[in-house]
Parts: sequence; structure tokens; C-alpha cells
Amino acid sequence: MSNFMLAVSQSVDRCTPPASVDPAPKSARVRRMGRGETLFHAGDQRRLYRVERGALCHYLRWDDGHHEVIEFAFPGDIIGLGHLDVHTSTAQAVAKTIVSPVSEEEFEQLLETDGQLAARFTAAADREFDFLRARALATAGKLPAAGRVASFLAALSRMGASEGRDPAFITDEFSSGAVADHLNMTVDALAAALRDLEARGIVTPVRNGLRIADLEALERFADAA
Repeated sequence: MSNFMLAVSQSVDRCTPPASVDPAPKSARVRRMGRGETLFHAGDQRRLYRVERGALCHYLRWDDGHHEVIEFAFPGDIIGLGHLDVHTSTAQAVAKTIVSPVSEEEFEQLLETDGQLAARFTAAADREFDFLRARALATAGKLPAAGRVASFLAALSRMGASEGRDPAFITDEFSSGAVADHLNMTVDALAAALRDLEARGIVTPVRNGLRIADLEALERFADAA
């Protein structure tokens, strides 16, 4: 167990709710985990789980090696939330833990009645957006302005598709100063990059936003920039 997880598990030992006296779930579908065992890694196929017993530390591991704890999941909590097909974070047991799978159908029903779960689901989507933005910027850090913009547009498109929105439509907020700051460029440079992509037939300005006219060309341009 890493020093990070050892410190986390010692902290959780002091705050973990008392174990239930109810017998452990008998379903063959449950997964029993030892302390330090990983439930999922960033990049694994997304699956949802309910914590039946024990505790999990849910955290992000950044490229520089540091860890950012998102939350601790205790009995009754659902973990693995998100819109993307893969996890962008890691969950590791900090005590002997039992989890059971949660189907998409059950999850949708729970979202309708559990406000706290809905809030956590929204927060997970925000983290995924930050993850895609950070990854786009990491790969595009030395790219020319149009390449950085193309990479970011491609990331926004993938996020929109994962959330059930039109992947070809980008809201007009994209041209804001905040986005320019994220891409480490001026608003004028952002506007010039968008004009470049428009001249190439990749994007088209529309009312209230921007439409990606050729998503494949956008991704090729981002990869080649």
C-alpha cells in the first residue's frame, strides 16, 4: 500500500461509521475487497457500485504524481458516477469492503428521488469536463493557437455526446475570455483561431454558438497540429 493510501486508511479508521450487525450480502454478484485493493482505475470501463460495507477512498491522480481526494464512500453510497465511458478517477478500499453492482436502470430511478445523489452526479460531470480540458491542454500546450482550440473543441464535443447533447453544437460561451484564459491565449487569438477553423470548413458560426461542420476533420486537425 502506498504512503498516500496508508495515511488515508488511518484517517478513515478514525471516522468510519460502525460496521452494521446485519449479515453481509449473499448475492454472488457482490465483490469483496481487502484493504488497499482497487475497485477501479482511471481509464477502466465505467461501472457503478453501491458500497455495502467498509469504505473507499475516491481520488484523482495527476500527471505530476500528487493525489487529490474527491470523497470517501461509505455503506449506502454509490460510486463510479460520470458520463464518459471510462473512469477518470480511482477508487481504493481503505478497509475490508463489500460492493455490489448498480444497473443503469436502477441508477436512473435513484436519481429521480435522491437529491444528494443527483448533486454528486453533477459534480462528477464537472470533474470530467476539467479532466478533458486538462488533457486537451496537456497535449496541446505547444501547439499553435488553432491546434489548441481544435483540441478543446474536440473535448467539448465528446463531453456533449456523453451527456446526450448535440456533439456538433458548442454554446457561445466558448468565445468568452474565461475560455481564452484556459487555453492560455488572448480573446483576439481565440477569435483568430476560430476564423482559421471556419475558413477550413471545420466550424460554422450559428446563432447562440458554434457548429462543428466536420468533426472528423476537427479531430484530424487537432492530431496533426
